[in-house]
Amino acid sequence: METQERLLNEVIMSQMNALCVRLDMSYRVTEAIGDNITLSFHNVYENVKILEALPELVSDILLENLQKNLRSNGTEKRDVIYFNCQNQQKKVKIISNLITSLNQSYFIVTFIPQEVLCEETHKVNNGYESFEEAKRQLEFSESRYNSFFENDPVMHLSVNPETSLIADCNLYTINKMGYQSKTEIIGRPVHTIFTKERKEKCLTLIEKFKSIGYLDSEEMELKTKSGGSIPVILYTTAQRDEKGKVLLSRSTLVDISELKNTQKKLNKKSKRLENLNAELEQLVSTCSHDLQEPLATIKFANDLLDKLYREKLDEKGRDYISYIDQAVDRLSSQIRSLLSHIQIGQNSKRVSVNTNELVNTVLQDLGNSIVSSKAKVSIQNKLPTIKAFPVELRLLFQNLISNAIKYSKKGITPKIEISSLSDDKYSSFSVKDNGIGISELDQEEIFKIFSRVQSKDDSQSGDGVGLAHCEKIIRMHEGEISVKSKLGKGSIFNFRLMKNYIL
Repeated sequence: METQERLLNEVIMSQMNALCVRLDMSYRVTEAIGDNITLSFHNVYENVKILEALPELVSDILLENLQKNLRSNGTEKRDVIYFNCQNQQKKVKIISNLITSLNQSYFIVTFIPQEVLCEETHKVNNGYESFEEAKRQLEFSESRYNSFFENDPVMHLSVNPETSLIADCNLYTINKMGYQSKTEIIGRPVHTIFTKERKEKCLTLIEKFKSIGYLDSEEMELKTKSGGSIPVILYTTAQRDEKGKVLLSRSTLVDISELKNTQKKLNKKSKRLENLNAELEQLVSTCSHDLQEPLATIKFANDLLDKLYREKLDEKGRDYISYIDQAVDRLSSQIRSLLSHIQIGQNSKRVSVNTNELVNTVLQDLGNSIVSSKAKVSIQNKLPTIKAFPVELRLLFQNLISNAIKYSKKGITPKIEISSLSDDKYSSFSVKDNGIGISELDQEEIFKIFSRVQSKDDSQSGDGVGLAHCEKIIRMHEGEISVKSKLGKGSIFNFRLMKNYIL
């Protein structure tokens, strides 16, 4: 649809030897349709600031028009006689308009070449021109401009705020609502084109517009001719006369049907995910608690077996009892860790956190481990204050620092360096150690739950949930974590947290 309308506009502009451009609020060209050669506007193309690309006189007049558009929201038209770079005299009609759509404003400017008559040359010197010729050119320009505006693929509507009657609309509105001509809409009370459920809101919005002179991002529902509905977002500005009196309200109505459908699908998916997560949490919690009881029974029976029959068992039998005891302890620990992993982030709120103070608190909590290992922990630069989940962020640093101490090399003083840097989007952190390192194979798995770093030293083996906790916490902050490491050379854990996260 949009492609067809663009082609139609291209044809119109081509037939007129005219140029139509869309400008953002900084007067930069975001779209250009038509002929810039005939007008000698060779430097007017996309992404160029138009006031710098036009002849000086044309640029000055255009700037006046755009400023008037901002003040009055009306259509501005001016004829300009100028000289191109070959010193040839040319004439152009400039038609400009301010459009508000999707909570965004932009200008549409049309340049229509005009014939330079002898009497117009006299006008430059003597200050007069043919009234009939000016009238004819104005009518011609308006008809061409209206043709371009009518095919704008957004609904536009004008209403008399005093009578609440529809004064005008574009063809796209007629087609969208299923009507055959404007006469079916123009002259009707504006509330009649909205659904019954939105009639009262429409009447309220009319009074609101009279009071403040604009409407912004109002959700409404149009009623089609066939009885269907079109959800829209309504933006309304005032068209004023030279004295500032409101003549008409000018509304842009953006069809959000696709957005609504997508929103419904997302809401359904979100609800399903919430239900699945709740069921999963309940299942894991129930299983975990239910499993603890038989494990306790197994451990009690195993301890009783060891106490009563140890002297009657050979070495292999005593080893079996020891294996059972270790397995029960390990499984019990894993169940508690699984519960802890699921509970991360529950009932958390994001607040301002001074990570410098938080890391120092973590170091105090790990004081015994640091002293006993003689570890040297240094903060390389001042850490930032960020919006974060404080309990989880504290657990994140605690896991990374305690791991760095735990997986240190024997006979080597553990050295841990913590640093950070920030950009517009993320706060990034680094935790570097001189420990035993991690193999490339393990690096691909360590952030998965119950995945443990292989170690010959049993004292350095963990339950495989610490880094899984870290990865989940970082996902809560819309961030990422990675590790760089070589066996025997230490590790560097890099992670970043999004600054402007919206829960």
